[in-house]
Amino acid sequence: MAIFDFNNLSSLSDVELSVYRFVVNNPEKVAYMRVRDIAKKTHVANSSVMRFVHKIGFASFPEFKAYLKNINQTVAPQKAFIDQQNFPNDIENKLRVVADQLYQSDNIPIMGTGNSASTAVYAARMLALLGFNAFPITDPFYPLNRQLENTSNNTIICFSVSGETTELLEQLNYCTKRSDNQVVAITSNPTSTIANISKYVLNYQEHKQRLFKYCDLSSQIPAMYIVEGLVEILIGKNQDLIKQKQK
Repeated sequence: MAIFDFNNLSSLSDVELSVYRFVVNNPEKVAYMRVRDIAKKTHVANSSVMRFVHKIGFASFPEFKAYLKNINQTVAPQKAFIDQQNFPNDIENKLRVVADQLYQSDNIPIMGTGNSASTAVYAARMLALLGFNAFPITDPFYPLNRQLENTSNNTIICFSVSGETTELLEQLNYCTKRSDNQVVAITSNPTSTIANISKYVLNYQEHKQRLFKYCDLSSQIPAMYIVEGLVEILIGKNQDLIKQKQK
């Protein structure tokens, strides 16, 4: 951990290196310690601590401590991106049900616009790697309904944070008229219009953030977690099938 603008570690003695290691591993504590406290923790003399402070470029011990306090205050707090509270209690069961549906599907179009488009592309690639006929639809005006006219057993995955994206709704309204097309909604709004017209809903909780009106800054991490959960289950299904064929 580099917290000082000091690169010449070879110039430090063994005693000074022990002080250095203690400081970089405990900057929050050292910022409020006295010289003798540091010396006691590192088993060196007070004078060794002061030689270290001067050698790395500080004129005094108070200046050294002020620097550490400033460093600690400017460190960005870590964000807990995801935990169980982001999902309903039955999310694991829902994932298994949807994974079973995908496993039996002949075609898996995956829809998403805006930031959700990147998640759709990632999901399609992961499923394709497992051998599924999955492909992303990120153009809101793509003629998906026409493409699926002569197909059957299709499962459409739709990513939408709000669940109210107009262009996606228009596409899904056409596609859901055929019983061969089943829809999986992955959204933060389980009561949304897209969720209501979908057979399966994998929902999550995420604080919606927008810049101005149209710039959506909401995190895609919960949606990515759902993708990873589905992929993990499908990998297990593939391995089970391989074992059965080997018997």
